[in-house]
Amino acid sequence: MLDDDTSSIIVGAGNNRIAINLKPLRTDQTQSMMFPSVLIDMGDIEIEIRRTNKPTPVRSKSVASRMYEHGKQKKIEEKPKTSQSYWDYSTLHGPNMWSRIFPQLQCKKFQSPIRIYTDQSEYESVLARHPFIFDADENCCQILENTGHSFQVSGNGYSYITGGPVLDEYQFLQFHMHWGSNDNEGSEHVVDGIRSPAELHIVTWNTSKYKTPQEAVASEEFGGLMVFAVLINIIPTDNIHMDKLLELFPKITHKGEKINFDYNTISLRNLMPENIQDYYTYDGSLTTPMCNESVRWIVFRDKIGLSKQQINQLRQLKHTCTSDKSMNGYITRNYRSLMPLNGRIVYRSFR
Repeated sequence: MLDDDTSSIIVGAGNNRIAINLKPLRTDQTQSMMFPSVLIDMGDIEIEIRRTNKPTPVRSKSVASRMYEHGKQKKIEEKPKTSQSYWDYSTLHGPNMWSRIFPQLQCKKFQSPIRIYTDQSEYESVLARHPFIFDADENCCQILENTGHSFQVSGNGYSYITGGPVLDEYQFLQFHMHWGSNDNEGSEHVVDGIRSPAELHIVTWNTSKYKTPQEAVASEEFGGLMVFAVLINIIPTDNIHMDKLLELFPKITHKGEKINFDYNTISLRNLMPENIQDYYTYDGSLTTPMCNESVRWIVFRDKIGLSKQQINQLRQLKHTCTSDKSMNGYITRNYRSLMPLNGRIVYRSFR
């Protein structure tokens, strides 16, 4: 039974009746018959049911449609979660916990790093006929920073990268490194069963298709980024090309510390193997949250070297800020666990 003034509903008959009082929306709201709350009057007891201000989530009909919608909404969902959620390489917040800290990672299937076997990769002759062009000015690298997860070198000097598995043009964004607590671990990719002591990542972004690096990262399209992975061996003497950079590390010991450096301190090309035309390539993701699946990976066949002393210098960086009085806090292990291929093919440019 609905009263004439539509302010209440009477449920029941005789003495077994309950009055449900309805409170209409304000007159300035468009849907006048949508009530923000319902008051159930039971004599000595009143129960008020309020309408939530939050939109009701829509449940996907299938796993496939849920993954599709996840991709469409990724830009909106990931930005606030990245700023609100903490991650690192510890037991509590490390790679094995990232899918709990960021539940959207559970839907991702084409993640990095991976295990690569030469005899299981597929030779692609087109790669050999389409060599890399990697052109970068000496002033390409300008800023050295401790991100709390690694060191990072960035800059906006001239760079032009194309060739290999891509036709688009790319520009240098930043490079960083991954390492372990000892010389038997450290690299993210494992090639033919061997995990190297460290791995350098040179990150470039697609300037042909995207206006900003952020747009390229969020694209979730393989090739938004192209990341060059350089595996690192231990050599008897220091790598002279890394010396000038490592000498600056005492100035960025703590998380958040950042310095500018001279244009001739480091050369990108000197951080890569002499032969950059022999490599493995596959479609994957960033190896740090939000692990966007927007990367075309280039894993060079040949390696570069650092001395034991130089790799130990990496382990002197801290993941803590200067205000943190902890005696420890060193970044001793910052690589992600291996991810399944899930049907992907790894191609190689060499026989």
